[in-house]
Amino acid sequence: MRNVVSISRDDERLEAASRWGLKIDEGLSASEEAALAAWLDEDEKHRELLVEVAAVWDKTDSLARLAELFPHDADADEVSRGSRHGRWAQGLAAAAGLAALLIGGVLLLNPGADTKSPASDGAIVTSAEYETAIGGQKIALLPDGSEVVLNTNSQLAVTFTPSARVLRLARGEILVRVAEDPVRPLSVVAGDRIIQAVGTVFVVEITAERQVELMVSEGKVVIGVQPPAATSPHAGDADVLNTAFWPPVLALAEDNVVSAGEAVTLGAPDPVKRTVSADDVEVRLSWEEGRLIFRSEPLEKALQEVERYTTVEFVFLDESLRTRTLSGRFRAGDVEALLLSLRVNFNITHEYDGEGRVLLSSL
Repeated sequence: MRNVVSISRDDERLEAASRWGLKIDEGLSASEEAALAAWLDEDEKHRELLVEVAAVWDKTDSLARLAELFPHDADADEVSRGSRHGRWAQGLAAAAGLAALLIGGVLLLNPGADTKSPASDGAIVTSAEYETAIGGQKIALLPDGSEVVLNTNSQLAVTFTPSARVLRLARGEILVRVAEDPVRPLSVVAGDRIIQAVGTVFVVEITAERQVELMVSEGKVVIGVQPPAATSPHAGDADVLNTAFWPPVLALAEDNVVSAGEAVTLGAPDPVKRTVSADDVEVRLSWEEGRLIFRSEPLEKALQEVERYTTVEFVFLDESLRTRTLSGRFRAGDVEALLLSLRVNFNITHEYDGEGRVLLSSL
């Protein structure tokens, strides 16, 4: 039984479409126009994804302008003979028109998920919401070029203004690759904690105990506490756009910086930074490739991690099994392969109770 797979080819295509969307908005060189034409010709799905990206971030005007660079060849014979630019321009022009219609469709299918609204000072606020199911993953490419990978059972709200980049993690875990912007730090708000960066790579998880686990793999981040009045805007759009709800820009201090190769549990009684090795980072981020790696992990803790990727619950009938150690690589959510390994290597047998629980005992 497997409830999650590694990042699929469609996710790779979506990421490519998002990058092209950003480049289109910035303006393409002649070589980039040719490269985009070739990419669109590779697969019909590429056009659809580019349209979706344009709709989500309201970039259909850019898409329409690009279509004008390749006017459709009215000669039907030329099209029938396979003129690349003729076929591509026809499809892109249609895509640009379709994108304008899709904007309404996207908002209708997922109300409020992707919106642009004016703030009180007239600045445009762009917002979006992302969510994954148990065992699911999702890649979100943000308007500034930052990338967020959502792990299983995660919920994230993204808000961008000309002066702020804010990600509010309601539950789950995210890997953030921050595009550098010295004048507009990116803030991740998890509970009452703020993790802020200019350009770096880090992972944030809200644990079952509602603590915030932070690990930095590149660069450094600044950590702080969100003022009480700004923790959870949910009364309406007016609150969301109120600047009182934006996290403050954090100043660097000796005790609030977490650098590459360090991790910390925020919200713990005594949050002490700890060093993580390259192997630790590989284990911590193995989920991005649809795997779980355990190195001498207590079985109870390892199975708690497995439960995050499946609806199955593990129950120990033999209490002595909890402290047995588990090492190995497993596909996230592949419960059957894990149970087979426990039986073969640890003499641990199991049975299902019919209510989504796996009962574990010694042979």
